[in-house]
Amino acid sequence: MSIEIKETEYENYGKCLKLSNGLIDIVVTIEFGPRIVRFGFIDEANILYNDLERRNYISSDSMSERYGNGTAFYHYGGHRVWLSPEKMPETYYPDNEPVVYGILPEGVSFTPPRQKRNDVQLSFEVMMSEGATDIMVVHSAKNCSKEKLTRALWALTMVKGGGTEVIPLSKDAGDPLLPNRLLTLWPYSDIRDSRLFVGNRFITIRHDTNISHALKIGVNNTPGWASYTCGDYTLVKRYLHTPQAAYPDYGCSYETYACGDFIEMESLSPLYALEPGEGIRHVENLSLIKQPFPSDPTDEEKIEKFSANFK
Repeated sequence: MSIEIKETEYENYGKCLKLSNGLIDIVVTIEFGPRIVRFGFIDEANILYNDLERRNYISSDSMSERYGNGTAFYHYGGHRVWLSPEKMPETYYPDNEPVVYGILPEGVSFTPPRQKRNDVQLSFEVMMSEGATDIMVVHSAKNCSKEKLTRALWALTMVKGGGTEVIPLSKDAGDPLLPNRLLTLWPYSDIRDSRLFVGNRFITIRHDTNISHALKIGVNNTPGWASYTCGDYTLVKRYLHTPQAAYPDYGCSYETYACGDFIEMESLSPLYALEPGEGIRHVENLSLIKQPFPSDPTDEEKIEKFSANFK
């Protein structure tokens, strides 16, 4: 069966583009964003979080001053691309305008308007193969300004609540006199958070809808993968970690954010010094597997066996 691509209405996101290969389908917004707002097996559950009530948004005086009175950034849900390091208001560009899409030999490109005050152009391409249960997402950014910019691409996937995330820790032996693992904490994060388990081989975060306060951590994810399981479905995010490269946020190539509504899985490219007109790319593979999670998120032996099929 060939790849089917068609415009459709989805939830309350208006006109979207649907890609299907007979096993899985995805839906991407084109009236704003873009966002990948659905990823699932055909006629089965969507593992991505959808903010249908538009509860998660950011607005501020600095955003109004930069982008126009009353502007707001809406998370909307699903998968998006940003630039790191995070800054206010530059990061929270109100991407609420229509998106141009183009059909490619193996997928579709999605390009929003250039960010006017930020002078950058973000976009991503989605590739899907016949008979596969994974997609490739190629994220891009171009420096449209007249100044050099130092930025990293930042790919964020919002997954629905109620599941468990697994983040592997570095196993690189290296020089025994030097550290091989890092854990960064944001000011609002509590290392004693009951959702968080830090082991010797894995970090796990158990999402709890009853805990609304935010938790964010970052690691030097040298294995280059992370997973999230909700019910019988596991989403695996894979990317390339580049040893010795400079990464944002004290060296993080992977970060995660948890709140009462969702967990956000975030991979980052190395930092690049972009001359005017230059661009960068960051590639992720997102795969969907029918595989439940072990009952104990602190049992590293069971997590090792659980992750053996997709590492």
